[in-house]
Amino acid sequence: MKFRHALLVSLSLLIAATGLSPCQSIAHAATDGPEQRSTLGDVCCDDDRADDVWLISTRHLGCPSWDSSKEIELHVEHYGGDEAGWIEKSLDEYFASSHPAQPTMIYVPGNRVDWSDAIDRGRHVRNSVLGCSHIEPIRFVIWSWPSDQIHGQLRDVRAKAARTNGEAYYLAWFLSQCDADTPLSILGYSFGARVTTGALHVLGGGKLAGRTLPQAQPRLLRVALLAAAVHNYWLQPGACHEHALSQMDRLLIEYNSCDPVLKRYRNIEKHGRASALGYTGMRVDESAGVWIDQHDVCCIVGNSHTEARYFNSSTITDEIREMLFGG
Repeated sequence: MKFRHALLVSLSLLIAATGLSPCQSIAHAATDGPEQRSTLGDVCCDDDRADDVWLISTRHLGCPSWDSSKEIELHVEHYGGDEAGWIEKSLDEYFASSHPAQPTMIYVPGNRVDWSDAIDRGRHVRNSVLGCSHIEPIRFVIWSWPSDQIHGQLRDVRAKAARTNGEAYYLAWFLSQCDADTPLSILGYSFGARVTTGALHVLGGGKLAGRTLPQAQPRLLRVALLAAAVHNYWLQPGACHEHALSQMDRLLIEYNSCDPVLKRYRNIEKHGRASALGYTGMRVDESAGVWIDQHDVCCIVGNSHTEARYFNSSTITDEIREMLFGG
């Protein structure tokens, strides 16, 4: 069956609406809130992977230009190993050194992530998803965007929500420059998921905050969205990111009906009561032609919005690996 939808989706939607946890009696309570960080440990594997690791940053950029033909000056660095460390490169060097047949995976982190933290989290994500696998070496890209914490919790999330529109445009432009023969996948966490779906909407010919990419070539990517800070209806026809699904071959949604941060997502807008995709999951329309798989991971992640909870779970990382690199 092409469209495999988790049986617990309907139950989870009901549970989320009533405020009850489906794991009250069996899940360990999580006490760490969004302000706390879990230690990002390494996955212990005997073999070191030979992945080609890059960092692409937009932290130095302001708002996108209205001129869609203008090249975006992304900051690019390549990881040369423990001794060489990170080496600054040009975007031309990034593309020149790639092999079209080598898969590329892009990791887009969420909010309140500074420069060094993005690198640490990217390392943890790569090790967790790929470290113990038999997947051939890939090109792994950490997308580093300006999500450093701003003083004031509500001010911070509203500012970052607005910033995701411009960031989505930058990511869409970058994807449009990639070789059409290169297999691409994206893993977006929290606001990184919002950047991801916005970018694919623009790549699919959509308009976001008044900007488009007229010359963009359609792609089919494999996508994993974790704890997505995106309106739960935005991927539907007529909604803000309606063209995103047209750019996806497969989509994995790991949502958490116990997430205390996404439970308050409705406060992100002054005059709205939207629910987060990462809190409720989404209504699946099989006519969209996308293989969509979604799971409520409340029993695994618990009452937390901490990213490490997802990537420390072999169940979740197995599902990510299968969706992004499976047959």
